[in-house]
Amino acid sequence: MKRFRFRLQRLLEIRQQETKVALNNFARARLATRAAAMRLEQAAARRAESAQRLLARRQGRMTVLEWRQSTELHEALVAAEWLAAEQLAAAQQEEERRRWELTEAERREKVLERLRDRRAAEFERAMLAAEQAAIDEMAQTVYREGGGRR
Repeated sequence: MKRFRFRLQRLLEIRQQETKVALNNFARARLATRAAAMRLEQAAARRAESAQRLLARRQGRMTVLEWRQSTELHEALVAAEWLAAEQLAAAQQEEERRRWELTEAERREKVLERLRDRRAAEFERAMLAAEQAAIDEMAQTVYREGGGRR
């Protein structure tokens, strides 16, 4: 009996490899998003701590130079927090793009898998039909030669 051979098997293997690559890229993007979220939390905590220190120092006596240095430091921490927020937004966009790529890669792979399964079922039906035709022909030959009547 002839074996089933899926002519697009190599393409299916390529699609499976693309899915693996897309999954790895998505995992890296997710890790980058988590790291960016942690950096934002740290920047926000440093900024809040700086605001507390600035408020506490305002209660006491400060020279103009001390005030300027404290406010410049605080403004730098605010800017760092804004930058961390922008980086988080960019990381989230990248993660979403990688999720979409993964979904598309999985869809393309599943299309080929369904086609392979359908072709295998068609092949199986054709083989069974051919086998049944051979059995029927053998039965007719035996009947014609007189083996069927007694």
